[in-house]
Amino acid sequence: MSHGYATYGDDPEFTQEYAEPADSTRRDLDELFAAVDGLRTAVEESDDRDRGLRQDLTDLTDRLERGSAHRQEDRIDLLGRQLERLQQQVRALERAVRVADGVPQINLDDVGAETRALAREAARWDDLHKELVTKEQRARQEQEISRLASVHEAQTRCDADLLEVMRVLASTDRASRARGDAESRLRALSTRRRTLLDEEIPAASEAAEQARLALREADAVEARIVPQLERAERAWHDLQVRLRTRITDALGSNALLPTWFGHALGVSPPAGAAGDAWIRTAASVLAYRVTFGIVDPALPLGPPAGEGTDTAERRWTWRARLESDLDELAL
Repeated sequence: MSHGYATYGDDPEFTQEYAEPADSTRRDLDELFAAVDGLRTAVEESDDRDRGLRQDLTDLTDRLERGSAHRQEDRIDLLGRQLERLQQQVRALERAVRVADGVPQINLDDVGAETRALAREAARWDDLHKELVTKEQRARQEQEISRLASVHEAQTRCDADLLEVMRVLASTDRASRARGDAESRLRALSTRRRTLLDEEIPAASEAAEQARLALREADAVEARIVPQLERAERAWHDLQVRLRTRITDALGSNALLPTWFGHALGVSPPAGAAGDAWIRTAASVLAYRVTFGIVDPALPLGPPAGEGTDTAERRWTWRARLESDLDELAL
């Protein structure tokens, strides 16, 4: 301007007014790509460490024959823990990379109100079943009823023996040995008959009546409970079908599964017949979480039972079975 010519580059007012704005979107993309590249590099470095650890394991195997058994076991245990930690790190990095790449995440616990209602109905089965009279209890009641018939049979035999003794007494001489034996037997049979009439038969009659009453009550409870048990069984079947479908759909969609699922079951079912056991266990673990409202992101079965907890309760016995099933999968 001082030379008489207006040039844009020399005009500070123009520069301030028309300065090119910073491209924040571009900068964010550059930073995101840089973060993804860093994660990929970390995964590659983890693979290198994994290969190095496997080589260490191979070297240790070569020295097994020369080392002591105790030191070998300690070394193998150490390497196993190191390998497990490394695999956890690799899974965490892979998960971070997939999240950065925009892979959708799925919340298997978000099953909806209808599925949760099925879980509640299925959970009633154990409490309902406890109200039923067991086969052993029925057998004891039926035994009490049968005992009354046995006591009456004992009275019938006693009466028959008494008649036989009286016949002997009527047909033998007072001084004969047979008469003396018959008189002794008469006293024993009379005492036995009095015991039956005064003690055993009344007690057996009362016990039999109580047993018949208990069986009638058991039949009434069974008539009320069995339909509810059948509904609970159908609810459990429907719940399993829904949860199996939810899991298989998630696997088929290539979505990012929850952390707890990967910790317990891995990322996919094994091949062959073991795959069916895998999906059954996966559905049961998810059913356990839905039933007891577990939302822990890392622990598949939630925290363990606290001190003083009654581990005989259904929740903890079910948990123990699931832990055993997961161990058998050996994932």
